[in-house]
Amino acid sequence: RYAKGFVDYAIRLIDCDPRYQKVFAYVFGSTVVFETLNDARTYLGKHRIVTLDGEILEISGAMTGGSTSHRSGLHFGTNDTMESSEIRSLRTRLGEIEQILHHCEGLITTESASVKQITQELTETRAKHSETKLRLEQLQREIEQSQTNQAQMRSLLAKNNQELSAATQRLETIAIELPQQESQLADLRQQLAQLEESQTHNEWQQIQNTIKTQEAQLRECEQALRNTEKQLQQKENQQQRLRDQLTEGHRKIADYQTQIESWQQQQSAINTQLETLTKQITETTVALRQLEEKLGQEKQKRDRTEQHLQNLRQQHQETSWQQQKLQETQSARAEKLASLQTQLQDQAAELPDPIPEIPPIVNKNSPSSDKKSSEGIALDSLAAQLEQLQKELRNGQKRLQAMEPVNMLALEEYDRTQARLQELSEKLETIAGERTELLLRIENFTTLRYRAFKEAFDAVNENFQAIFAELSDGDGYLQLDDPEDPFSGGLNLVAHPKGKPVRRLASMSGGEKSLTALSFIFALQRYRPSPFYAFDEVDMFLDGANVQRLAKMIKQQAKLAQFIVVSLRRPMIESAQRTIGVTQARGAYTQVLGLKLSPKSTVN
Repeated sequence: RYAKGFVDYAIRLIDCDPRYQKVFAYVFGSTVVFETLNDARTYLGKHRIVTLDGEILEISGAMTGGSTSHRSGLHFGTNDTMESSEIRSLRTRLGEIEQILHHCEGLITTESASVKQITQELTETRAKHSETKLRLEQLQREIEQSQTNQAQMRSLLAKNNQELSAATQRLETIAIELPQQESQLADLRQQLAQLEESQTHNEWQQIQNTIKTQEAQLRECEQALRNTEKQLQQKENQQQRLRDQLTEGHRKIADYQTQIESWQQQQSAINTQLETLTKQITETTVALRQLEEKLGQEKQKRDRTEQHLQNLRQQHQETSWQQQKLQETQSARAEKLASLQTQLQDQAAELPDPIPEIPPIVNKNSPSSDKKSSEGIALDSLAAQLEQLQKELRNGQKRLQAMEPVNMLALEEYDRTQARLQELSEKLETIAGERTELLLRIENFTTLRYRAFKEAFDAVNENFQAIFAELSDGDGYLQLDDPEDPFSGGLNLVAHPKGKPVRRLASMSGGEKSLTALSFIFALQRYRPSPFYAFDEVDMFLDGANVQRLAKMIKQQAKLAQFIVVSLRRPMIESAQRTIGVTQARGAYTQVLGLKLSPKSTVN
């Protein structure tokens, strides 16, 4: 179902050479034709619209052209018979440029696809090259490792051969000595039997000891023989394993060398292919750059031709408009002349019939002379009025042309902007009220924060003074850098140990810093206790008296919270309710011991 006044799309209302079809489709592709301006206003801003009277309504809302008569020389569905030869030649040239552009775009598409394919092949080749290189490096490392293992195996094999030779010699020696030992043992047994028969106790005892010694030596020799045979068997097994490993290493090295040669050949082929692809890419890039330059030149020529054609069309349009304006002016003047003639006829009808004759001598001051002069003055005034009206008409037409293009969406845009302004004004008032409320809250929170800080500071300062006096027999206090604005400055711990000048924390010794810091911690704990505290050798830098004071303070505070203290000092350990000892056991382990000390116990 078509809209009211809709004619058709502009592209469907023109006839052109098929080779210019794309050009006109680009120019008129989104343009819609309506009969009148009133019908077109409904769809203003949605499409580019042209009316039959020549008005052009852009999507942005601008309106140009048009009149009550057909003043434009361009009409849809008609041919311009007055088209100049220059325009026709330019259109022919434009078609040739379009063909060249189409050809160049096809070449660019082909070359781009070729470059893309070559780039992909180059990427794959580079990936294969990198993989081959990594594999080659891995094989070289494996060969080096195999050669190292082979050298170690050879060294171990030589060492085993030496040990095998020594064991063999030892075995031969034992085999030679064994019959002698057995012969001596038989002689000794025979002598033992004789001594037993002779009942000579001392000699028998000596021989018995000698026999035992010889038997022990024999057992040792037999054990050594068994051990040597066992070692010999182990060495032979180890030697066989080493030989097998050596053979396997030689085989792997041969395989690796074969793989390396294969990889090197593949790498050479890949390098050759890489050089070829790089050369092709370079040539294709150069050709593509030349085509792009040529395409740019052709596009510039096309743009210049289109601009020239547009200028000619505009000149033709302006000439047509001027001709139309002249025709309108001539028509207006003809109408004005007809009106004047009508007035003249009316005035002539008012004259007396017959018209009295004028005497040959007329007094200039006569009434008839005054009447004719008044009629001449009236005609002159009418001509002057006509010229003035024509001048005003021309000025009005010029001002109307100067106002073009007319933005038909300006009123709607004004209404939307006005509504948006009203909305933003209301939001601004709301935000201003919220800002005032937030400022009041911030001021209230600032006051509450200052009061809370002041209350906590005074309480902690009072606790710090009392605790520091108890721990060090001196006096100390907390000091703010800026009492008026405490949040913009810092906090200082001022301490005056007994017998020493007043110092700040930065200029104190290790023990004084420990006492001051512990006093501050206990002051905080007394103001707002925590259920649990852990101290790690806080008494390291304190002397014996201060350690006793600290242990006493911790014992007092332990009524309100639990304390776990790591310490090596005797007073601290003696004052603990429960003691856990941690010591280093044998080796690299620690041992935890639970101890319960009696009131009179001592710790070494």
